[in-house]
Amino acid sequence: MKKASFIAVLWILFCHSSPAQNRLVDSMLAWIQAHPKVDSQYILTLHRISYRGIDEDLQRSFSYYEKVSYYSDSLNFVYGKALAQINLGILFSFSGNYDASNQAYFKAMAYADTCQNLRLQAVSLNNIGDNFKQLKDFGKCREYATEAILINRKLNSSRGVAINFELIAACNLEDHQLDSAKLHLDKGFASARLSDDSSLFALYYLDYGIWWAAKMQMDSASACLNRSIAIARRVGDLENEFKAYLASVTYLPSLSNDAKLGMLHKAMAIARDPHNLSRISEAAHQLYIAYDKKGMKDSSQYWFTEYHNAVDSLVSLNNRRGVAIKETEWMVKRKEIENSHLKELATLQEHDLRIKNGLLLAVLLCMLLGIIIAVVVYRSARNKKKSAESELRQNIAETQMQALRSQMNPHFIFNSLNSIDAFIQSNDKYNATVYLNKFAKLIRNVLDGSKQNLVSFSKDMETLKLYIELEMQRSEQKFKANIQVDDDLMNSDYKVPPLIVQPFVENAIIHGLRNKDGNDGLLTMQVRKNGQRIVYVISDNGVGRAAAAGMNTNKDKSYGLDISYDRIRLFNKESEASVHIEDLQEKGRASGTRVTVELNIV
Repeated sequence: MKKASFIAVLWILFCHSSPAQNRLVDSMLAWIQAHPKVDSQYILTLHRISYRGIDEDLQRSFSYYEKVSYYSDSLNFVYGKALAQINLGILFSFSGNYDASNQAYFKAMAYADTCQNLRLQAVSLNNIGDNFKQLKDFGKCREYATEAILINRKLNSSRGVAINFELIAACNLEDHQLDSAKLHLDKGFASARLSDDSSLFALYYLDYGIWWAAKMQMDSASACLNRSIAIARRVGDLENEFKAYLASVTYLPSLSNDAKLGMLHKAMAIARDPHNLSRISEAAHQLYIAYDKKGMKDSSQYWFTEYHNAVDSLVSLNNRRGVAIKETEWMVKRKEIENSHLKELATLQEHDLRIKNGLLLAVLLCMLLGIIIAVVVYRSARNKKKSAESELRQNIAETQMQALRSQMNPHFIFNSLNSIDAFIQSNDKYNATVYLNKFAKLIRNVLDGSKQNLVSFSKDMETLKLYIELEMQRSEQKFKANIQVDDDLMNSDYKVPPLIVQPFVENAIIHGLRNKDGNDGLLTMQVRKNGQRIVYVISDNGVGRAAAAGMNTNKDKSYGLDISYDRIRLFNKESEASVHIEDLQEKGRASGTRVTVELNIV
């Protein structure tokens, strides 16, 4: 479920290989029971148990993280404190909270610096880089991975260097920088040879296969991907074996349909044991397409159903994980509060002791000290109350934003599924498949966005363009779209709430352009930066609001518009949402609608 490079780092550095995950955890639990004395080895074992359980039970994994943190603090075991923060970073990363994850890794680096442990610094740097890779911030990913390389070279760790180079190469492949990707693959592969780690060879041959395919050298691509599969099977590396099968189907067009089906069924076997919903959805989707091309309708329908069931289950799982990670974040905050209270209590006890000792010297001095302490405690309590009230107001605003976003996604997904159903009902298999492929990418973006309050501007525009393409196909090209976005915005690191303007685009298409006669509809969207705001201008040459209102019943009113008004208002922290709607006219007749939305830059 996690990325190959990320898994490789954690597997190699913390949990030395074993094919029986559950048996290993059971053996560590048995060791804990047989060795109740809390020492460094006891803490390290708790750490490994916490890591091993992340993918299965976040709450249980967090409980072991708490033990590692508590015992490390009790013994002032700085190495254990660093491990605890790395565990916490992994927990947050598995649930998509990359900002909190990076904060934990930075704390781990501070502890690692205190105990002069370069290895843990290198691990933290690589994991921070991997978080930025998931956020599509390839520049920062390369930056942190490069820092990790420098440290691993000081340690003469060829294995660590190979992992770091592979992360940079994977960024470059995804960023379409093929020459740079090849350079880093070659450097990293040389280090992998020195480490003689077979799991790294499987990972590198997989990357080489994708690189050769991008260069249209299919024989070389096929040889590398087959090599990756063979190595992964030999060492029991299910993650890379699964990815190599899907890469072969995706990047090797010369494969026969039967060969593709064979590889996809092998990939599905890996996905089902253990039950990995993300892999199952990917494999089922490819099987559906392959059987459909072969004309086997029953099999195609079966895998289509499997794919949708997996996607539904994955959405449910992500929702449960989202709840779990919110609880985890609260538990972290609670622990920090409890530690703060303990320190305050210790301070007060120390003051009491001093007061008692002072009583032996002079009663007047004790009274004076008592007055000073009372004033300090009063002021501290008053300041804490103000701080708590401010934090509560902030949390309420964030909770409202999350609630509005959670309403948005089901509304958006429901409309898109209706479009797919329309193609299926009309037996238009080609357009259904094309639409489904675009929808699959769109739903992945929506799921990624549902994990975060904010997403990058460029990512949100990519999702919005996908939606517009789907609506154009759904309406049989009844309208065209002209989208103009400032390059400065696309290349920036600005953040916006996910799908914040999508309901206005949807409203223009459904109520304006679809009700227009003929096929000359035009949707225009201009996005520019104006001072400290991002300005969206969405125009259509449809029938206008008055005519659209007469054509639609009350139940057709866009539910997403009301939500978007509230989201914009909350995001901009203003009493009224910065949305302006004007009716366009030409020669005294309605000629469309223009909507202007302004968002604060963050």
